Amino acid sequence: MGILLFLLGLLAAASGALKLRSRVRLLLGTSPLAVAEAVVGALTVLGSGVGLARMRPLAWVIVAVTSVMIVVSSVSHVRELRWRRKRAEASEAARLASHVQGVGSKN
Repeated sequence: MGILLFLLGLLAAASGALKLRSRVRLLLGTSPLAVAEAVVGALTVLGSGVGLARMRPLAWVIVAVTSVMIVVSSVSHVRELRWRRKRAEASEAARLASHVQGVGSKN
């Protein structure tokens, strides 16, 4: 159980950190879910080191909470990126149409 807590915590911390990095690079700001995911992951890793695995019911609750946090944060991140991509494509299409109309009117 201890190794499960450690690996799941490591996954959550790394996933949260990568989501934060990608959001900052895309100038989307920070996501509270990604921050919470990274914090929950770090706390799970620390908890696995202090013997949290010996308390089975609490360990399973932490596994469930960490797993749900990873899924919810990932779904939210993907939705945000899709919305941004659609907005960029619409903006690009509008600029292209504007440019084509501008070039056509000059002739």
